[in-house]
Amino acid sequence: MDKKLSMIVQQAKATPVSSSSGTQSTEIIQFTQSASSKSFDSTVSALKHSVSSNGMMILGNLNQVGALKTTGLQLKGAESFFVGNPVVGKNMFQMDPAVGTELPMRVYVWVDNNGKTHVGYYQPSALLGTINSELGVKGAMMDKKLSMIVKQATS
Repeated sequence: MDKKLSMIVQQAKATPVSSSSGTQSTEIIQFTQSASSKSFDSTVSALKHSVSSNGMMILGNLNQVGALKTTGLQLKGAESFFVGNPVVGKNMFQMDPAVGTELPMRVYVWVDNNGKTHVGYYQPSALLGTINSELGVKGAMMDKKLSMIVKQATS
């Protein structure tokens, strides 16, 4: 991983998971994050541009600042984006409709307590692999695509 971008991969505890076929496997679910060299708003703008220029779409978003403001929590920036390509998604849904639990992919942009903006996501290969191994293979291609998108958005 590129140290310049401060990519951090955190591994969650390996846990047994059941696939839609009823089989169990053990997966390491990885969270990847990259510190941005830009402000929150500039990072969000760069993410949107990077998603589009890489043949994907932002299919929706969740402004978590607004949602959590109702509880009295004041965040400096927190927004989730649901990212995908409907043609690729169609193929995956045909393989296994349970893929809808993980597609579209979620990319999160936030400002930490020190004012630094980050972009993070869970590795699609591991998430999709918990549904079935064929989806995990397709997810590995998505890992590379998301890594490139985030790198472009944060540097």
